[in-house]
Amino acid sequence: MVFGVETEKLTRGHQRIADYISKNMDDVPFMVEEDIAAACGVSVSTVSRFWAEVGSKNLKEFKQRVKDEALLSPARKLQSAFDKVGGESGAAANVLSVADYLQQSADRIDQADFDAAAAMLAGAGTVHIYGPGSAECLTALMNFRLSRFGADVRRLDRGGHELFESMVPIRPEDVIVIFGFVSESPEMSVLLDFALERGCRTLLITDLAVSPMLAKADISLFTARGQLWEFHSMVAPIAVIEALIVAVGKEREQAALAGSEELHRLRRKYAKLLPKRV
Repeated sequence: MVFGVETEKLTRGHQRIADYISKNMDDVPFMVEEDIAAACGVSVSTVSRFWAEVGSKNLKEFKQRVKDEALLSPARKLQSAFDKVGGESGAAANVLSVADYLQQSADRIDQADFDAAAAMLAGAGTVHIYGPGSAECLTALMNFRLSRFGADVRRLDRGGHELFESMVPIRPEDVIVIFGFVSESPEMSVLLDFALERGCRTLLITDLAVSPMLAKADISLFTARGQLWEFHSMVAPIAVIEALIVAVGKEREQAALAGSEELHRLRRKYAKLLPKRV
């Protein structure tokens, strides 16, 4: 289902339009019907008829609908999650639904880009991680895992004007990791521009198929989180990060193993003073 309509009920041309718009929602407000027709390989008249199929009079009304839904997105996304939980098999179905996000992410990963990202992180002087909002859990995970391998990691937690203080220590040999979901924020734009100025490299992890950020980042990795109007899942981003961390560990094998051995030694030596919490 897309835009509240069963895709099977749409013509092939309209299915192509629905697929394109769902993957490029950020660009739709700046497009005209001719742009969409060219991108989808259909006629302008096919695009004009599409809006009625998804409950809008025309492109203008559809754009307003997208804007309104963006403003109401927290409630709507949460409702979409509630709807999936209903029924006897709701919990199981909800758990299995994220498998599609994992498959989408796996299908879209370019092995060369993935290997380059791992090598870039492994050879970085310091890894600076920026992930606002719900992505903070991803920055915490990457920080925790990379630190285990002896990497120097810093989280760029502050946004707005305060971000500047965190940018001062960044050096050319460093790497900035940005979790850029939904759209490019002013902070992300500043970090990408600053990285170019400072000469350091950037890794963008995103759920956007089309975004100006993709051209600005040195390497970008895609991870699916669900459609724009759905409750976004972090399962696939976590899986991508875990895979990336293992690859970084392999790149830094000696340091990673030495760190693990030292951790094991410290745990055994001080187990009585600092017992492991259950």
